[in-house]
Amino acid sequence: MTQMDDILERLKGQQPMLENPDDMVDSIMVNLPDREEQETRSEVQEDRKRHAFLIALRIITSAAAMLLIGLFIYVNQPIQTATESANTYRTYVPQGNTLENLYTRSLQKSQSKTISYTQFKQMLYAKN
Repeated sequence: MTQMDDILERLKGQQPMLENPDDMVDSIMVNLPDREEQETRSEVQEDRKRHAFLIALRIITSAAAMLLIGLFIYVNQPIQTATESANTYRTYVPQGNTLENLYTRSLQKSQSKTISYTQFKQMLYAKN
């Protein structure tokens, strides 16, 4: 055992007796600082302002984080094809053999075709 352990063991065995316990308590209480002197009201108000600012900052940053996560999810969604919607908007063309009906059907067929650049280039050179 060390010397410190020996001293502590001896102190545990003794029960100290105070001659004037009231004087000791009074001297301890006199040496304690007053709580009101340590914290003034302005310091308490500054702490409250700082605390309110931190709470507001937390709320704003949480909302911004949720917005960014939602935006990230929205941007990374797979793109849906428009094949179904293209078929639903077809116009009705009568199937008669009149000249007007034949002309409108030919116009519709020519407008619905999509031609790539290479096909267009081939068509131009084929005509020349």
